[in-house]
Amino acid sequence: MTSPSPDADLKGNTLRVYTYLFRVQRSGIREAQRTLGFKSPSLAQYHLDKLVSLGLATKDPQSGDYLLAKEVKIEALESFFKVGSYIVPRFILYSVMLTILFGYFAYISRLVVTGESIWTFVFAIVALVITWYETIRAWKRAPLMGS
Repeated sequence: MTSPSPDADLKGNTLRVYTYLFRVQRSGIREAQRTLGFKSPSLAQYHLDKLVSLGLATKDPQSGDYLLAKEVKIEALESFFKVGSYIVPRFILYSVMLTILFGYFAYISRLVVTGESIWTFVFAIVALVITWYETIRAWKRAPLMGS
């Protein structure tokens, strides 16, 4: 019998605590409480202990800090990647790439303005607006950012 996916247990505040621990790698109860805005340290401890019971975190017996035991692929974090201690939406790669291509096209076509180049600018601007909108939307919906 296989163990269930961690997605089933990582929801709501437990997901927020896991994402926080994923970012910082080590945290005490009070740091987690303050960072995540919990009203009491016992709520942070409950979710940290839940991560320990799931095998996703361990508790240092000397300091009492919780450490990330393993990184798991969960559906809520599939559209993000980790850069240092930041969780960044994958959409940012597309947005930056399209912005650079648009800038290059604008630089190259500054000498000749035709009907086709105007339509190309219109479609490029629409694509930029859509990709940057989706990037910002994904960033705001990151598990740590949500309430």
